[in-house]
Amino acid sequence: MKTIRIAYIGGGSKDWAHKYFADLLTQDLLCGQLALFDIDMPAARRNKRYFDKLVRDNPARVKSAWECSVTDTIEQALAGADFVVISILPYSLKNMKVDVHYPEKYGIWQSVGDTTGPGGYSRALRTIAYFRHFAAKIRECCPDAWVINYTNPLAMCVNTLYREFPAIKAFGCCHEVFGAQSLLAGVYGMYSSLSEAGKKNFLAADLEAVKSELKVDAKQFGSPRHFKTVGRNAVKVNVQGINHFTWFDKAEIDGLDLLPLYAAYIKMFRANNLGRLGPFVPGLVKRKRNEESVKYALFEQYGRVAAAGDRHLAEFVPAMFLADKHVLKDGFFLTPVNGRILYNALLKTRTKLLNLPLLKAKLKTSGEEGVRQMTALCGLGDMRTNINMPNRGQAPNLVMGTAVETNALISLDSAVPVNAGDMSEETAELVNIHAQNQKDFVDAYFEKDKSKLLAVFLNDPAVQRIGAENGKRLFEEMIRLNAACLEDFLLQ
Repeated sequence: MKTIRIAYIGGGSKDWAHKYFADLLTQDLLCGQLALFDIDMPAARRNKRYFDKLVRDNPARVKSAWECSVTDTIEQALAGADFVVISILPYSLKNMKVDVHYPEKYGIWQSVGDTTGPGGYSRALRTIAYFRHFAAKIRECCPDAWVINYTNPLAMCVNTLYREFPAIKAFGCCHEVFGAQSLLAGVYGMYSSLSEAGKKNFLAADLEAVKSELKVDAKQFGSPRHFKTVGRNAVKVNVQGINHFTWFDKAEIDGLDLLPLYAAYIKMFRANNLGRLGPFVPGLVKRKRNEESVKYALFEQYGRVAAAGDRHLAEFVPAMFLADKHVLKDGFFLTPVNGRILYNALLKTRTKLLNLPLLKAKLKTSGEEGVRQMTALCGLGDMRTNINMPNRGQAPNLVMGTAVETNALISLDSAVPVNAGDMSEETAELVNIHAQNQKDFVDAYFEKDKSKLLAVFLNDPAVQRIGAENGKRLFEEMIRLNAACLEDFLLQ
């Protein structure tokens, strides 16, 4: 068992940290020290107590020994760290309310509001300064550590780390690709359970014949993940694009090309929904029945698998999916930030309750790959997975020097992106708009050039729709509403 030290920046996290604790404790290859640092010290202390209780309450399942501590300063957390995990909320959910909901005043609807669009760039203005500070402290305290970032806007966070400390060993991680793999595994499960005649009917998109052999109704047919016979890792994919706007141009299981199966399933999905999305169907039911429809629409148009959640994908092509609030029938929801505030309060209460002696804290692994990545970087088993790193040629026809998402081979002290090949001309054009914007926004921030930041903001497809004059007004108003969180040059 290898002994390491992990610094967790954002160690008071009410969600990601708890998942990470479970994954650490249930593996048997790594042990050592876990240092939690958070500007919300009470939250970090609650998490430390929760970590200790997980160990006490689950003696049969805990497989590794960890000394968990809370540090008063970031320097203490980083000192001697082998790994740095970053998972922070940039200021508060009240700020996120500005990101997501204030643009609605101008007719801009956002389904997430943390990566692109006015919400993503507003969030970036609060986040980049933090990440400059993190990178500088990592350079000072643990320059050889591997840094794994989960914070959004993920690509701009990664860009900032490398811009501030070019020699940093960092990458961004996101689980959105896993959902697309799981969906494809479900489609494969449906297909592989059929007879030879049924498989032919499937590829011919003969809905009624396929439903008859599977013995399913319309509701069951619309949920392919229920048919999974293999795990998502069995689906081998070639990942291309940028975070939250990722694509597969290849997907297979044991050499079987899944794209023709996916195309056939989408045709049947559309036919299956005829009559199920009528005007008298309640909106919530309609959206459930049309789940994954953004993915399907993008495949129908571009012939590639859009490999992120629908709510994220929609924001990169807002003219297609977010033209106005009333066309949101595509299986996803707008982010109600008040709901997030309530959920955050519930998570806080949950942590407090789980720290009570009478309640048992249960270990539940997350399915995330962060701990496995650490294991591979320690030389204890190579792995291949999707990560975000600056483009040094792994995405040949995407913008160079900005964070892109591809597969990578992770081994002893090494994370090497796999050459993903050229994206199709049409999808590369879509992606490069955002890839260039993300690079230019971070560059402009380092130059403290507010006019260049505005130019990127105005170039975002969601903002373009409201015109330059309204876009400039929105930019200044969002800065004013977040003024307490921003650097002085933005307030001039």
